[in-house]
Amino acid sequence: MYEYSKLPIALEYLEAAIEEREIHKRYFAAMNLAGVAEELLGKIIRVQGKTDQLTEVTSTLMKIHENVKGIIDFGFNSQKEFKSLMGSTKNSIKHMDNAGDINAKLYFEVEDESKWLIQAAIRNLDILEMKHSGTVRDFVEKYQNADSDGN
Repeated sequence: MYEYSKLPIALEYLEAAIEEREIHKRYFAAMNLAGVAEELLGKIIRVQGKTDQLTEVTSTLMKIHENVKGIIDFGFNSQKEFKSLMGSTKNSIKHMDNAGDINAKLYFEVEDESKWLIQAAIRNLDILEMKHSGTVRDFVEKYQNADSDGN
């Protein structure tokens, strides 16, 4: 039996996600690879006793929810429900529980969704305080400038 550390696997998936999106324009493949990288890195973070990006985001959403309760109804009442919402795009692609699931349902264009999933995986990489590869660094730089311009 061979054993492989999950950290290099997650890093390989992240690199492949960026390449699929940026070079080949295969956005759904990029989303799947980035989603797995984000999940693996998130689990590594939690094992280290730290807070991964998804938990950070959903905790922030819960705090906002508490502050606007009675004014705005998000339709969600727990951190678990917010986590489910945050993973709904990825899960809409992965799962087909019945005939009604024949179409993947995304909230935004696939190009944007794939970018955001890659950025989520990179955020977990940053939480682990890991050095960025050239591929990751180029992606961050490209979209850091583009995002600040509103693109």
